[in-house]
Amino acid sequence: MNTCDNSGPAADPLQRIFIDQVDNILRCGHALSQVFLHLTDPEVFIVEVKRLEEHGDRLTAAAYHALQDAPYSELSHITEQFIRHLDDIADGINDTARSIDICRPKRIEPAGQELLATLLSMIERLQGEIADYPGNRLDSVRSCRETLKRLEENADALYHEWRKTQRRLSSLPLVDENNWTEILGTLEQTTDAGYHAVLSLERITKHRLRSAGPADRGTA
Repeated sequence: MNTCDNSGPAADPLQRIFIDQVDNILRCGHALSQVFLHLTDPEVFIVEVKRLEEHGDRLTAAAYHALQDAPYSELSHITEQFIRHLDDIADGINDTARSIDICRPKRIEPAGQELLATLLSMIERLQGEIADYPGNRLDSVRSCRETLKRLEENADALYHEWRKTQRRLSSLPLVDENNWTEILGTLEQTTDAGYHAVLSLERITKHRLRSAGPADRGTA
């Protein structure tokens, strides 16, 4: 991992925002885990998820505002996509909490805990990579992308197997099955957003390297 110097005058204005965004997303995910642990009385934790998601919206707005200072380019377009995918992760976590607030399941489905643990692992891995922005090494970003792809595929397989088991064995009452289908489906889609985020970060890194001089490319 590279060491970032935030004090220099040439520091990327998005650097601090992206670090704060991913830190906030991780806190939001941990708040959702508290919702899962307190299904009989989840209100305070649902409110906390919403508060963090709204803070994420403000960080998203700040990131878009920072982009306005630069002329529109391929890089700014890719960066906008990255910002949107980060926002999608926070939105997905909040949507999961909202579904729980509406459906009010009485007990946790183990698949829900596994999906959330997978999502948190993705966010933590992305957090480590964002710490190096904008000086990410391409090999490190590729490793991050491969890790997140494997985790996203695991989440997809987990959701598919859960749906298949419910249809074949009918182990839950129909209402509970429908509720958890919605909750788990939202979580699975949120892992997709995590993977799309690292794809955009990889494109940003490749663009930076193409624009860099030979000396800079040699150190990346």
